[in-house]
Amino acid sequence: MSKITGVGLATVLVLAGCGGGGGGGDVSAPAALPAATSVSGTATKGIIKQARVLVCRIVNGAPEPDASCASTTTGNDGFYSVAFSDGYTGAAMVKVMAGAASTMMDETTGTDIPYNMTMRAVIPAISRTTTAYVTPFSEMAASAVSTTTIDAIKIDQSIAAVQSLMLTLGIDMSVMPMMDLKSNGTDAAKLALQSNMVKQLARVAMVAKNSNLLKDANGVPCNAAGTTASQQIACAVGAMAGVMNSYVTADATKSANLLAALNAQNATGVNMPILKADGTIGMQFTDMTSAASMQTAMQNAGMTLNAAANAVNVVMGRMH
Repeated sequence: MSKITGVGLATVLVLAGCGGGGGGGDVSAPAALPAATSVSGTATKGIIKQARVLVCRIVNGAPEPDASCASTTTGNDGFYSVAFSDGYTGAAMVKVMAGAASTMMDETTGTDIPYNMTMRAVIPAISRTTTAYVTPFSEMAASAVSTTTIDAIKIDQSIAAVQSLMLTLGIDMSVMPMMDLKSNGTDAAKLALQSNMVKQLARVAMVAKNSNLLKDANGVPCNAAGTTASQQIACAVGAMAGVMNSYVTADATKSANLLAALNAQNATGVNMPILKADGTIGMQFTDMTSAASMQTAMQNAGMTLNAAANAVNVVMGRMH
């Protein structure tokens, strides 16, 4: 993940002391510019389009004000990227915020619905090429660490705590939440991790609609009568974040309810995003419990018959 700084970048000329007798003083070379750093990734619950993205430095243990953060907008593929010319390498928080035209893919129906919430991810240290994937699971970690003075160590601990809590679902927040045939088309193990993230995110959409175990702050089930799909998903994401009561601990009852609700969802009809070899996103309607359906989806996205057949057993064997 990438890092940002509030210190302005200046080129400093250091003048050497002048010698006597009319000779000119030496002028040193300009100070070297710092190497730029960056943060990029995707925002996914399914794919989040045209949302405002802020990448905010952690200053004195908290995110800097929104107006000071680096900003951009997610594309229609859910990707975002910001760069910092001052070479900031500290901790940061990514915020994906609703805008006037923001939408997210409902994986269960294949339609775009309004994106009406904020999801976050926390980064312990920004580098020249930092990646941060923003999902409901990264929001859990951001919520956990926000209960204290934020620093790199606590960010690492909050991410580890969420991944440990969600271990039975195979959650790995470092994994792209879509199948990436462009970069990993020959890496069946990586495709398996990515496919699993898609499956678990689809379960979040399903549980928001199907289960009364996830509730809002007032104890009302997220799928209460009269609520829209957007409201249900936003409520479910908030309930997931509320499971964490510190950057190292979770509420036992809420955790049990969350895992029970997610495990009850059978991902037999998912609009799965696949980053194809040409860099475009293709949506494949897939039964993620079926090896034949998964192989067909991979072939439809451009994998050869042999490559898809070789990969599918690994993919299916490692999904949760």
